[in-house]
Amino acid sequence: MRNTYPIVLIPEETGFTVFIPDFDINTEGGNLTEAIEMARDAIGLVGIDMEDDGKTLPSPSPTQSVRVRDGETVAFVDIDFTEYRRKKSGA
Repeated sequence: MRNTYPIVLIPEETGFTVFIPDFDINTEGGNLTEAIEMARDAIGLVGIDMEDDGKTLPSPSPTQSVRVRDGETVAFVDIDFTEYRRKKSGA
């Protein structure tokens, strides 16, 4: 299953904190590229754990419903949960 989720990039002195509203989780990265990679990894890990627990993955929030403060940016991260699971299992 492939989906694209909104993320909120919050600039810090060094890098970014990333909030992923649909999963209610945070991660961080030392630069923009790393922050997006870490967001994809966090979504993938939580998503496959949810699948393993028999839970339904959340649908991506509409862009206009994602709240940001001054200086924060909404971006998007795509993830293929099937592919992510395959890579993490080493298959």
